[in-house]
Amino acid sequence: MEIVFASIIVTIAAFTIFRLNSITPFIRVTFSRDEYLNGHLKYQIALLFLASIVLLLAYFQNPTNFSVLLSLGNISAPAKPVAWFGIGENRSWLFAGLYLSIIITLGTLTFVYFQFRHLKMSVSEVFPYVGWILLFSLTNSFSEEVIFRIGIISPSMGTIDASYIALISAAIFGLAHFSGMPHGLIGMFMAGFLGWFLAKSVMETHGIFWAWSIHLFQDVVIYIGFILSRISQTQYKRADVYG
Repeated sequence: MEIVFASIIVTIAAFTIFRLNSITPFIRVTFSRDEYLNGHLKYQIALLFLASIVLLLAYFQNPTNFSVLLSLGNISAPAKPVAWFGIGENRSWLFAGLYLSIIITLGTLTFVYFQFRHLKMSVSEVFPYVGWILLFSLTNSFSEEVIFRIGIISPSMGTIDASYIALISAAIFGLAHFSGMPHGLIGMFMAGFLGWFLAKSVMETHGIFWAWSIHLFQDVVIYIGFILSRISQTQYKRADVYG
């Protein structure tokens, strides 16, 4: 029953994420003169608020699990083997976390490269936005880990087999990315695959360090693509006006 209730809450939260942009106009503060940056920071504030609601519900469902999981955990805890993906016997999460950070980030980088390669721009043009990219990546990855990992795992860990919990977290996370980034069927399966590993890390380390860290790296790559796209659009508009 716990997993059913948790799944319903997280599914509702996932659908709500796609409605957050309709809420941001009501956040009447200005953080930047750049319309995109200002709007996205408002989105992150709304997302953090949504994550806080999920956190509160997760706490009331299982305070004991909540207090354990909402921590960094044991980053060197033993990792259950996933031989088909290169994580063998007697490996720790120190190895698995670093290994997954590299391999999965390379996969995301490849996907994002093919999405934005038509821009023909230099990554050096992103340097002025590094602070914003890190801020958005930190808040977005934290909020999504709270919603899709803590929101599912905290209420249900210890009530059903961990493999089922990981699959449910992965399925909801993957479906939520069908219209996100990465998007489409490929993006959905990539996100689901990532979500399974992140849920596994939370349950095996009893903390969110590796889930948040690995997710953070993916968001950094994705936001670099978004910012490059934003710069390209701005330059095109200027050329259209002054050309």
